[in-house]
Amino acid sequence: MKAYKTGSIKRQPRRNFGLLLLGLLVLAIIAVIAIPLYFGRMMMGGSPPQTAQQFALASPGTSMSVALEVTSLPTTTLFEGTLLQRNDDGSYSRTSQHVSVQWNPSQSMTMGRSSDIKVGGILQIHGTLGTNTFLTASQIVVLTGYVQIK
Repeated sequence: MKAYKTGSIKRQPRRNFGLLLLGLLVLAIIAVIAIPLYFGRMMMGGSPPQTAQQFALASPGTSMSVALEVTSLPTTTLFEGTLLQRNDDGSYSRTSQHVSVQWNPSQSMTMGRSSDIKVGGILQIHGTLGTNTFLTASQIVVLTGYVQIK
């Protein structure tokens, strides 16, 4: 029989899985808070929506980024809304400016789904201004649930 030296066997350090789980929980909580804030504040690459005055002064063919609250859905490819003005605290206020948006329901959306475009929905639209207050959307971000209207 062989004799074993008890002092030469090294034990692997016991990993503390409790600290690992706690760290993962903290990381998940930070992600749950940070991701909506990021999309709410840095929508579409950080470009802030134009103000009602900028929208009114823009000429046809201008690339625009606007926030609006949907007020009606006349057709499947057209919706209308009230332009929203961004406040200093990140909330929005309604303006008197109305906007019509032409869009393709099968186009990909940055955040949200085409089914989220409904009366009362809050959206940020990036597109090209046509005549009057007509905007052709190239990108839509659904903000409903992430921003507040005051």
